[in-house]
Amino acid sequence: MAKKTWRMSASLISCFKACAFRCYAKYVLGIIQDKDSDALRVGSGWHRCLEILGMEPGGACPECLPQSDTPDCPICCGTGVVHNDLMEAIGLHLNQAYEHVPVYKTREEWLVERAILLYSIAGYNWRYSADDYTVVAEEIPFELPVRNPETGRALPDVKLVGKIDKIVRSPEGLYYIDEHKSTGSSLDSDSTLWSHLNLDTQTTLYPFAARTLQLEGKLEEYGIKATNPLITGVRYDVWHKPGIRPKKLTQAESKQFVEDGLYMGELFEIDYDSGGYSANGVPAVCEHGKKEGTFAIKETPEMFGARLLADIAERPDFYFARKELARTEKDFQRFEKELYGIYKSLRFIDSMGAFWHNESQCEATFRCHMIPYCYNNIEPDPSNLLDGFKLTKWAQELQENKNGDAREHC
Repeated sequence: MAKKTWRMSASLISCFKACAFRCYAKYVLGIIQDKDSDALRVGSGWHRCLEILGMEPGGACPECLPQSDTPDCPICCGTGVVHNDLMEAIGLHLNQAYEHVPVYKTREEWLVERAILLYSIAGYNWRYSADDYTVVAEEIPFELPVRNPETGRALPDVKLVGKIDKIVRSPEGLYYIDEHKSTGSSLDSDSTLWSHLNLDTQTTLYPFAARTLQLEGKLEEYGIKATNPLITGVRYDVWHKPGIRPKKLTQAESKQFVEDGLYMGELFEIDYDSGGYSANGVPAVCEHGKKEGTFAIKETPEMFGARLLADIAERPDFYFARKELARTEKDFQRFEKELYGIYKSLRFIDSMGAFWHNESQCEATFRCHMIPYCYNNIEPDPSNLLDGFKLTKWAQELQENKNGDAREHC
């Protein structure tokens, strides 16, 4: 039997720290939810918007290379050239992403989520229009050996893998990994968010990997030589996800709005029929008052977005923050020991077939998606999934081919 090869990524390590059984289900068996959680979907959507915002207007479309015949590509509209207005490209992308409403969402909920991303990225673009950090490298994959920290020997059956999204250079000439996060926590300087990020696996893993590549001369193509200042740590770029949602206007505000179409500094086209009012072609929920002729309307998703953007302009530091978290040589030495310990634990637990449950994580912050298995004491089986679950692409291929080992896809 071929020897198993573990591919340890930041997400695998974080998942294993939280719950070994959850890690086993996702990274060994390939069992995941058949729908995204709100937090994961919005976080992924935010990262995608940032990717588009970071593209070069007029440059070759990275989505259509090497061919340029994708007419529905929102980045270039089939021209092969990135849209000159990146915010327009983001809008087109979000239109595609939120075109079809999933069965577990109402249309209003779906369009409000779209509005949150669109108007937040517009606020972000305004907030950081003059960033003095220079992007020097993007999308750098790595596959590094995991070493015994005492002997330095590379272990034969495990790799540290991942992809560094971005490396930036500060005005002082220091290099940082640029990490983007979305959170519901406060961004104040004394928030525990920053202390928690100091412990985050990515805060050390990615600088560790980048520094290793730098010392081996593998970043020279990006102008980062081994003789340059060593990569210092992570610059976290954090977005505080809005907590506000569409609200009902007062009767006075509603009356004024339908008369002049102005809301939060934006002009809306107001229409009326026997069913009520609509703003920019979107019907607004209207509640009639006790007094004849009075009414109160609820914000449409676009009206809500206008209010969100106004709030961002009024208090940008509530929504956005950037902070550098430095890593030291001692941090990297500790990380190597931790990585080695996690690997040894994974191997031992796997050999015993005893991936333990961490009951304190089942309903901590978010309900764990594996609860249907754990609470009902059901052994996960890739060939017989519970409702609400599916296999990852590689797990599906393994089921079809019945060869190979899932750990090689971790």
